[in-house]
Amino acid sequence: MKENQESELAKFIRERGPHCLIIARHGETGWNAEGRLQGQRDTSLNARGVEQALTSARFLKNVPIKRIHCSTLERCRRTAISIAEINISRPDIEYCDSIKETALGILEGEMKSQQSTAESTEHYRSFSDDEINYRVPDGENLHDVFARVERFFNARGDLLTGEGNHLIVGHRNVNKMILKFVLGLSFEEGFSVEHEHQRLYFFFGTRNELWTCRQDDAETPYTQGYATIDEDSSYA
Repeated sequence: MKENQESELAKFIRERGPHCLIIARHGETGWNAEGRLQGQRDTSLNARGVEQALTSARFLKNVPIKRIHCSTLERCRRTAISIAEINISRPDIEYCDSIKETALGILEGEMKSQQSTAESTEHYRSFSDDEINYRVPDGENLHDVFARVERFFNARGDLLTGEGNHLIVGHRNVNKMILKFVLGLSFEEGFSVEHEHQRLYFFFGTRNELWTCRQDDAETPYTQGYATIDEDSSYA
């Protein structure tokens, strides 16, 4: 991303201020690339994910960020550190268990394409049929994740209406529930939100507006609303 485009983003946010909540997803991991269910397993970024994190850092470099709120999992931590290291404001990072990805219990580490046991296959089928409500043994469903997200926001009253810009670095499904919370969506609408690795969301609380862009799409940098899920999307 070129320097003038980074400045355009800073201007875009400033014109809609005085506050923006930016929502980012971690870079790609080896398990993302393999089609393996991660959940709360502490996986690391692969080479592509490291480059995606650096792209996010360059894209947000000239946007003043007051504070970064980050999942405690390594894939988010590495992404957040890359952003903080070169951001104009050198923001502090708050690590939060409440915005970790959905716990997938006995399915963590399983391939989406083929599970290792009959029990895992049965649970994966039930999970795939109803990701909102089905709770894998030793795991969570999206109602559990949303309850964590509510606690996260209730403990941080300035995230939606305070001064300055805040950045959340989270995961695909926790970010769905974050957007459900800030927009007042139903669970079905929240689940339909897509958040690829290179997508950013910008929520302007005083305007109640959500915008999005892909950092690898210079032709249409900002659109209002949110992207929706497709069948080929990678999980977690």
